[in-house]
Amino acid sequence: MSIWSNRFWKIALGIAFLTETPLFAEECNQATMDAFAYEDCITAQNGGTVDSLNFGNSSGGEQSSAPKAPAYAPFEKVAYLTSSFGENRGTRYHLGIDYSTDMQEGWPVFAPEDGKVDEIKVSPYGYGKVMFFKGESGKTWVFAHQSSFGAHLDSLVLKKMISSKKNDVSLSPNMSVKKGDTLTFAGSTGIGNPHLHLEIRATGNKALSPCNHGVQCADTIAPQIFAAAAMYKNEVSFTSKAALESGCVESPIKNTYEDESPVRVAFKIADYSRVPKENPMSVRRVELYRYDDKIYSKIQDTLSMANPTRIRDELLWAEEADTAGDWHFIDALLPPQSNYRIEVEDYMGNVTTQKFNLRSSCKNNEPFVKTHFQETPLFTYLSRPMIDFAKCDDAYTFEAFDAAGNKLGNLCQAFPKKYATVAKIGELFPKVSYVKYKKGDAENNIYVYIAAGKSANINWNAKVEGMEISQKISGLTNKTNDGNVALAFVKTHTDSLDFIEFHPKGIQFTGKWDACIDSRTAANPLYWLGETKRGWNIFSKQTKGKTRCVSINELRDIASIDNREAPSLGFAYWSNTIVGGRHIPALKIPLIYKYSGLSNGNAVSVKFKNKWIPVEYDSEPRELVIIGELLPEDNETITIQITDEADNKVTHEVTIPEM
Repeated sequence: MSIWSNRFWKIALGIAFLTETPLFAEECNQATMDAFAYEDCITAQNGGTVDSLNFGNSSGGEQSSAPKAPAYAPFEKVAYLTSSFGENRGTRYHLGIDYSTDMQEGWPVFAPEDGKVDEIKVSPYGYGKVMFFKGESGKTWVFAHQSSFGAHLDSLVLKKMISSKKNDVSLSPNMSVKKGDTLTFAGSTGIGNPHLHLEIRATGNKALSPCNHGVQCADTIAPQIFAAAAMYKNEVSFTSKAALESGCVESPIKNTYEDESPVRVAFKIADYSRVPKENPMSVRRVELYRYDDKIYSKIQDTLSMANPTRIRDELLWAEEADTAGDWHFIDALLPPQSNYRIEVEDYMGNVTTQKFNLRSSCKNNEPFVKTHFQETPLFTYLSRPMIDFAKCDDAYTFEAFDAAGNKLGNLCQAFPKKYATVAKIGELFPKVSYVKYKKGDAENNIYVYIAAGKSANINWNAKVEGMEISQKISGLTNKTNDGNVALAFVKTHTDSLDFIEFHPKGIQFTGKWDACIDSRTAANPLYWLGETKRGWNIFSKQTKGKTRCVSINELRDIASIDNREAPSLGFAYWSNTIVGGRHIPALKIPLIYKYSGLSNGNAVSVKFKNKWIPVEYDSEPRELVIIGELLPEDNETITIQITDEADNKVTHEVTIPEM
């Protein structure tokens, strides 16, 4: 009897298939019900609790083109949105929508129309297992993070892995599929918890909003506006939710009845799809009216896939990026003596409206958190470097110095408002070169640079304390800032590492950022710090000589790390994976590393004697996954070779455990 018959059917027979779903009752009629009633009907029928509160008001008239009764639902089961089209993904917009699958893998995904499977790819990162489906309409549908492509396509993938001896592969099967057929199976490959990422791509290198093209996007909650900011040259004033709801936005111009200089504004906005409020999303439309005149409009139904960095022309970077909402910049000048109204609409037509005036101060205006993961007083907010002078109340001192070390002023006295932009410090002290902050015997320096005029290119060389750092930025746009452009960096320490923290994050430029650090400071390879997961990642391209240099399209925190330890393996154990849409046994082996992971799935190779065995690397939760049927018997030994991103190589011998 074969290994499969002998060892695995006893487990496979006990695993439920994922094609069984409850039937919908006839009274839940999507054709006759509006979107909200239909969603509530399905929710109630599946045992859920229907909340009868009215969360949003109608958009009214011609302002919204969002469909009310979308035709295509990717699953038989009810799924809610966890991410929207156009959502902030750090340096780019989210090109599709995400559906929750209740932390389950293997939900069947149905074909949205007649068409052909144009391409499938397997990778441990990004989209993971991804399918590109070309519909007869001409649209390309992208289904990412899949667990399985179905029996036929999974067998083709496995054959190509074995023939090419590569774990990351792509195929163009050109397989015909009818509308409503099972197309693929949702999962968690690539990155993130189990979910479905769905995109629609059109000709002209554009991504289309699925919610505006016949896709079910259940969302019953209107957007929320959490805060406001008003900007005038080098100053920013913030308004809390409570003060904003009273119709007030605080201006940095304190004589608003005498000074008629216009200001710029930004609003912190988020949308939720359901209660409980989880996974704040982006919105479709933001418009601003002065009296009855529309002075700003942003409607996001399409996105260019060629230029994702333009996100910072509208969504401003804030240090507390993990909290709810994005800061939407309003590209308009607002005179103080006017009545304003902002309208925000989500992708199902729910609208929130807020009227306001600009005032020198607002009642009930409370401070709110502006930093996250910060070890130093230097932080970025609204794509501007700022310094947190609230620490002055905690026995810190802050003093400005010029390049020659001459003291220019006491910043705790100069900025009693608890924070200031670095550009404002430069306005008050034009010769400032660094800010020294101290508490007790501990002290550190924040190094600053104020750009002259509106130059599109910056070249800053800083030589400090035996350390030399240079930065070049090309294509600076500065669209959201009428004041001076400022840069800053500070040397700090965390996670047993010294590193250089650069600001502002989310700076607006269309070119690139070249950063060089002298070889004494950066004796080892350079790594960059992920802003969300706080993990260190090696720069794949960097030069070495008198300086170590990197070139990328965003500012990153950088550390020089001596990492010569290759990844190790945890204890192998039996679990399940999904092949052909069904759960089957698989051997899973944790991959353990601190800094340098795998650049791709081909960085690991598994062999039994001279036989090459396909393996998938699951980047979350960092595990090697091997289909059980492909392995030798219990207690045999396989050889696993790994090369990490720092080019550390290691070979591990793993004994197959008993099931």
